[in-house]
Amino acid sequence: QLVALKKLNRLEKVRTRAGRDALHKEKQRVDSTHLLLQNLLYEADHLNKEVTKCLQFKSKDEEIELISLENFYKEAP
Repeated sequence: QLVALKKLNRLEKVRTRAGRDALHKEKQRVDSTHLLLQNLLYEADHLNKEVTKCLQFKSKDEEIELISLENFYKEAP
């Protein structure tokens, strides 16, 4: 009976170690995926800020007064 108990104990230790290893591997996968998500969210936020800056940009060209198309055709060579 003692031999059977030792065998069962050994099997349980092997199963426990396998379970811990699988859990550790899964935790690493989740951590890696979470880090990737955080990086993508940061990048998306950065790009949104850049788009906002571009949309708010006012060029000096926008202040130039243009002549009418009719005057342009009259004065153009």
